Amino acid sequence: MKATSTATFFILISTLAGFAGGYWLGTHNTLKHLDASGEFSHKKTSLVDIDVKKTARASNRTVASPTNMGLAQYVSVDNGGTTVLENTDKDELFLAQNASVIDTLAFLNALEQSGEKEAYKKMGSALELLRNAVKDNPENFQILVDYFADSGTESQVPYYITSVLHSADIVDKELLMANLVTRLSAQGTAIGNTKLLHLVSSRGMHVGNDEIVSTIKNIALYSPADSTNRTFALDLLMPFQLNSNEKNKVITDLSFALNQAPREEVSFIVENIIRFSDKSERVTLASSYLSENNNFETRVAILSTMHSGSVKPNDVLKAALFRIAENPSDPLSNHARDTLMYVFEIDNDEYNRLRQGG
Repeated sequence: MKATSTATFFILISTLAGFAGGYWLGTHNTLKHLDASGEFSHKKTSLVDIDVKKTARASNRTVASPTNMGLAQYVSVDNGGTTVLENTDKDELFLAQNASVIDTLAFLNALEQSGEKEAYKKMGSALELLRNAVKDNPENFQILVDYFADSGTESQVPYYITSVLHSADIVDKELLMANLVTRLSAQGTAIGNTKLLHLVSSRGMHVGNDEIVSTIKNIALYSPADSTNRTFALDLLMPFQLNSNEKNKVITDLSFALNQAPREEVSFIVENIIRFSDKSERVTLASSYLSENNNFETRVAILSTMHSGSVKPNDVLKAALFRIAENPSDPLSNHARDTLMYVFEIDNDEYNRLRQGG
């Protein structure tokens, strides 16, 4: 989730207005995309380790909690007593007050659970409240760090606040963020690893950091071969960052997973088998995967590696592709013809062969 805000500096007031507007728009569009993709709405989640009413009693504030009607129900606490205000949309009232970080997190979770179509707009405003609360406040920053580390549900709120953590301007932030990565890794859970990969990839924390790269390698090597975390981790690694034994393990595990993979995952698996293989072995692998004994998705994926440059053109592959292209009963025929024309060097006679073979 990346958003860029550019402000033209004319006067101080226009600078601040431009920055705020740009940030809100970026957050607005990002959350709107999540809503459209189905990753945002209809999650049955709750605020982990933060009991809303208990928190309200401790802070003597008004906080939001989810209701069965999908509205924002507010719990007002005064002198130890609890009063539930009528169910109504008082979100704008909440956003206008100087709410605490804990209250704002509760508000975000309530919005996420509500499933409101316009909730992402209010979430953008709530994220701006958090940004202002932690930008130079170590105590509030630590509250967000603890929440990010300890939330164990499928709530998307921890992922929304990643940009808030990265944008904070506090002393030793890099060390604190590195400690958060270590803390997530030590949990040894799939959810912890997912949050870790999201955190480090969102700002390139792993680039040039051997310790974080080592953590990502462990996830790539020891997560289940068909897991999303393994896919994510491999995407963050380059082949030269793994030694021969580690690359062999990746290839072996992915080759096993390929036999049972759903169609939509075949391309990723094949491309990574090629990517982590030695260059001297890639032609042999490509020739094998082009065989009619393999499914259509696997064969198309190999052609993709040729288009991307992972597998370099040579005479062996050229001959194999001509056999496929000249066989109209082969479902890969047209794809092979396109690959020969756009990836391989062919002369005029070969071009005419392809035209006649079509």
